[in-house]
Amino acid sequence: MIEDYRKACKRGRREVSYAISQGRYPYLPALDDLLGDGHGAGEVPVGVREIPMELVVGTKTRARSNVFSCGFLPIADADTEFAAKWSRLYDAQVAEGIRDPVVVYEYLQRFYVQEGNKRVSVLRSVGAPTIMASVTRVMPVPSDDLAVRCYYEFVQLYRVAPIYGLRFSEEGSCAKLAALLGHDLESPWPEDDVRRITSTLSQFARSYRARGGDLLAQTVADAFLLYVKAYATSGPLGVSAREMDLRVARLWGELVVAAQEDAIAYIESPTEPRGKVASSVKGIVRGIRRAKPLRMAFVYDRDPATSGWTALHDRGRLDLQERLDEGVETSSFCGRASDEDFDRAVAAAVADEADVIVTASPRQMEQTRRAALAYPATTFINCSVNLSSNAVRTFYARMYEAKFLMGALAAGMAENHRVGYLASSPIFGSVAEINAFAVGAAMVDPYCTVHLKWASAEGYDWRGELEAADVRVLAGRDYPNPHDPSEPYGLTCLHRTEESERVATPVWDWGRYYELIVRSIQDDRWRKEGSTHRDHALNYWWGMSADVVRLELGEGLATGQRRLVQTLRQALVEDRLHPFEGMLVAQKGVVVRGEGAPRLSNEEIASMRWLNENVVGRLPKSWELSPAVAGDVATSGVITPATDAESD
Repeated sequence: MIEDYRKACKRGRREVSYAISQGRYPYLPALDDLLGDGHGAGEVPVGVREIPMELVVGTKTRARSNVFSCGFLPIADADTEFAAKWSRLYDAQVAEGIRDPVVVYEYLQRFYVQEGNKRVSVLRSVGAPTIMASVTRVMPVPSDDLAVRCYYEFVQLYRVAPIYGLRFSEEGSCAKLAALLGHDLESPWPEDDVRRITSTLSQFARSYRARGGDLLAQTVADAFLLYVKAYATSGPLGVSAREMDLRVARLWGELVVAAQEDAIAYIESPTEPRGKVASSVKGIVRGIRRAKPLRMAFVYDRDPATSGWTALHDRGRLDLQERLDEGVETSSFCGRASDEDFDRAVAAAVADEADVIVTASPRQMEQTRRAALAYPATTFINCSVNLSSNAVRTFYARMYEAKFLMGALAAGMAENHRVGYLASSPIFGSVAEINAFAVGAAMVDPYCTVHLKWASAEGYDWRGELEAADVRVLAGRDYPNPHDPSEPYGLTCLHRTEESERVATPVWDWGRYYELIVRSIQDDRWRKEGSTHRDHALNYWWGMSADVVRLELGEGLATGQRRLVQTLRQALVEDRLHPFEGMLVAQKGVVVRGEGAPRLSNEEIASMRWLNENVVGRLPKSWELSPAVAGDVATSGVITPATDAESD
């Protein structure tokens, strides 16, 4: 009926007016105009497919684009032949449905109609979610553009799982989704799985948009990947519409944080209680709470007996118990790497009324997030930096401050202007420690070079390479290696004929760190910080000023060297000096910051991928790393398979 056309036309003209008021093109874009003189990298017939209506965004040519609004609704006058044909199609859709497929070209997961514009318009006006279409894919010319690289990953995914709508904004997302769903990008996925994923994606998109997802700066696919991660162990596919709405509601805080450009709020020092009255009241509250100690459960993926990092945290747990005595009760679960073992440990801790559950490795972040969504009344914290979550707060120590002091000390001891640095794995924060060491060394000796080696790289004799380079001073691991007690750690002077002499040791004081966290929870500062940064992830990145990081000096250190370290430390604590302020130059003379520039932001420091100009060495390739650190790097690494070629 022509009346139905008039209603659709009215909506279409409103769309045109609104687009103009927003400074946007009000009509349909034409693919030929987008491609210009180029025709892409070739055309690939895809066949007849059911495609999402929301991805049909324009026409192939400009010929009829100006009779539709940008939302594919009609805008021509009601007394035109176009209006009469549109009305007859509308009546056919109401009576029996439109069955003939339209002809479209697909470019970067957007569809442009060559034949069937009015059919698309009619189905758009009645709210049809999909349309049958004969699809020809126009491949973009390969380039370094992120959107193009992501599209070629999508094409790889489409070969094994023909699903439209998975438009990711980060490389590697297709492979991550495949792995989470038990598949890969090489073998075709079962048709039943493809149908279930397609249906679940559509269902998720509906719930996501109903809560305002279109207002967030992320694609539906990016949000869907986060959903699949969060519910990977509880079955992300095939849930009811009601259950999907509940899941999206629980996940909403995570989705909002993930969409933020500055997703993480870094808290650089513990917040002090305000005012004497407040302190007095909180003291009373703490006194009352002592009747019921704060219960903390530590869930480790490894065993303290075989993991130096886990041993540090468990020592911190025991130290916390001694510091607060009856004010806190702690328990530990070791070797809970698998999802099943982790979930059982968390369930046991919650059943035991744990107030706080601590995980000590970035490898455990996704497990921790899933648990936090399942037990919202329990506080979850994870030891990592630069990982964002609304449900899980993260914490880490600014060890780069201690490494800056170590670099200055090492340069003063190296008579041949060469020092060594043995790094563990290339995760967030680790490159900052290397560079801070190098900056400290250059401050004392501008001719000093830092020879970088990676303990996690397989097939390399780092000891032999350092000896061949005549390196006599080495910054080794921060703590003893349980698998090789003879390996030097801390800052050591290497001797060829006798045991190495350790002159300084960096200290991660997790007992002090956990004490500050507990006191923050007990006097309500923890809750207030969460309210202040409601739409951000919170990372506690404390350092020497909070006394959670320090550098212990050997007894035989000369007085002048000791005074140098103490002077630099005091300047760091009082914020009169920072390793990453002023002129910063990377390898090959690349200027990172000019003279007099302010310090780098916390995010820039945590996510560093460049190495200082006096570093001799490089970041490892992902394939060079041992399986033992693969989980860390996959979760929070500064390198990925996609970046291997970039660093050549």
